[in-house]
Amino acid sequence: MVGFGSAAVSTRMAGLALCLSSAFLCAPGVAAAQDKPQAGGTLRVVTYEPLCLDQIEGTSRNTQTALQSIYDRLVSESLDGKFHSWLASEWAISEDQLTYAFTIRDGVTFHDGTPLNAEAVRFNLQRWLDVKKAGSAPVESISSKDNVVTVKLRKAYSPFLHDLSEPTLGFISPASIQKYSKEERCAGGPGVTAGSGPFKVASRTPGRDLVLERNDNYNWAPADAAHQGKAYLDRVELRFLKEDSVRVGAVESNQADIATGVPAISVEDIKSKPHLKLLQTQQPGIPWSFWLNQSKSPLDDVRVREALRVGADYAGLIDAVFLGTATPAYAALTPAVALGHDPSLEKSWTFDEKKAKALLDEAGWSKTDSQGFRVKDGKRLTLRGISATPWSNQQRDLYAQGLKAAFAAIGVDYVRDVIDFGSADARFKANDYDIVDTSQAAGEPNLLYGAFYSTETWDKNTNWGFVKDKDLDGALADGLATTDREKRIAAYTAAQKIIAEKVYLIPIANPTVLLAVNKKVQGVTFGTSGQIGSYYDVWLSK
Repeated sequence: MVGFGSAAVSTRMAGLALCLSSAFLCAPGVAAAQDKPQAGGTLRVVTYEPLCLDQIEGTSRNTQTALQSIYDRLVSESLDGKFHSWLASEWAISEDQLTYAFTIRDGVTFHDGTPLNAEAVRFNLQRWLDVKKAGSAPVESISSKDNVVTVKLRKAYSPFLHDLSEPTLGFISPASIQKYSKEERCAGGPGVTAGSGPFKVASRTPGRDLVLERNDNYNWAPADAAHQGKAYLDRVELRFLKEDSVRVGAVESNQADIATGVPAISVEDIKSKPHLKLLQTQQPGIPWSFWLNQSKSPLDDVRVREALRVGADYAGLIDAVFLGTATPAYAALTPAVALGHDPSLEKSWTFDEKKAKALLDEAGWSKTDSQGFRVKDGKRLTLRGISATPWSNQQRDLYAQGLKAAFAAIGVDYVRDVIDFGSADARFKANDYDIVDTSQAAGEPNLLYGAFYSTETWDKNTNWGFVKDKDLDGALADGLATTDREKRIAAYTAAQKIIAEKVYLIPIANPTVLLAVNKKVQGVTFGTSGQIGSYYDVWLSK
C-alpha cells in the first residue's frame, strides 16, 4: 500500500478561520490576530430549510450546509485540496489505485450512544452504494474487519477521497436507519437524527427551525480543524426564512447573528451597518447555467441551442442584476475550480440578436403567430424551464425575467417554473421540461461527469440534458481515471470545449457566496464547495 493519509493539523486552515472571523474578509493565506476563543452562547442563523435530515434520501447544498455539524465524515478536505484524517485515523491506497483501506479511530460514538466503528462505516458506505450507486464512484465492494474498512473499485477513480469528504456522506447511526422509516428520518428530530458530530438535534419543527445543542462527548474533530475537543457554542438555532429580504432584516435588526444567501441588492446596506461584516467567496463548481434537454424537440437541434446562447445579452444582464456579486460565465467550470477551469473560453460568444434570428429561421422556425412567437408545424416555440425553490433566489428570479424578455425579442416563449423539490423531481423523472437552471458547487471538476456523462441521467445524477456524446464521455472518463494533475487538467479542458462547441450547457453566471455576519461572531469559515463551514470552530466574543 502507498499514500498514507496525514493526521497533521493544517495551519493554513486554522489561519483562514481566524482571518474570516475578522471584520473584513481577508485574502487567502493572510491571518489576523484574534482574542482567545470563548466558550458558551447561542448562535442564531437564518438560512434555508434542508430537504431531508437523512441526506442519502434527499439532499442539496443548502441541506449539506445545515447538517454538516451533525454528521462526521471519513476524511476532511482543506481549501488547498489536501486531505486530513477524521473518522479515519489513516488510510492507504494500493499502487493500482483500486483498493482503499481506512483505519477507523477508536472511541467514537453516535448521538444515540451506539459505537461508530468499522462496521458502522461499512454499513453507511454500503447504503450509499445501494441507494445512490455511490454517485460516480465505481465501487465494487465494501468490507470491514476489526478496525479497518476496505473499499475496492472497479477502475481507478481520482476524486474518491474528495467524494468521501463531502457533507452528503456524513455517517448516520445504523440503529437509527434500521429503526425509523425514510419519512421519519427525513423529518428528523431528537433521537431520530443520530450522527456523531459536534452538535446534535435538540428540536426540529418542519417549516420553521432546527435547533442544535453541543455534543459534550465530542473529541474527534478533523485534523485540520482550528481546535480539538468539544465545540465552543452551547447551541445553534437554524431558523428557516425563504425571503432574502427577511433574512437580511433579521441580521440587521439583531434578531439573528448570521444570514446566508444574501442578495446583491443588500450588500451596500450590510456594509454600512457598524455591527455587521460581509463575508464572501466565489463558489467553485458549475456556474449558474441552463441545462438544455436534447432528448426532444426543439432543443435537439444545435441551431436552436446556439440561438438561445447568442440571443440574449447575458453579460449585460449580470451587470444590471447582480451588481458586482457575480461575473459572466462562459465555461462549464467556474474560475474557482483551480484544477480544470478553461480560461480560453472566456468571452467565446457575444450577444448577436441578428444571428440568433437567422439560426432559428434556418432551423425551420421562420413563421410567427399573432403574438410574435415563432411557430413550426402549428406548434409555438415554447421552452419550459424548471428551477427548484432551494436553487433559486431573488437575483436569479429577476435575471430570468430579463431573459424572458430577451427570448421574446427573438420569437421564443420562455416559461420558468420555480417549484418545490418534490415537484421538480417528478417532472425530471417524467422528462417534462426543456431547461433546468441551477448551479452546482464543489471544488472537484468531476462534477462534469455527473452532469454530462451519458449514463448519469436523473435520478442517478444530473445529466438533465440527456447528453450522449462519445467524445465527451471519453474525456470525462479520462479525467476520472488518472491522478496525474496535468492529465486531469487536459481531460477536463477538452470536456469543456466539447460542451461549449455543442452547446450542451449555457453558462450564465459565476456565483459569489455572501454571508451577513454580526461582528461578535468569530471563527466562520467557508468549505471547499463555497458554503459556510461547520459551526464547530465558531465562537462568540463578549
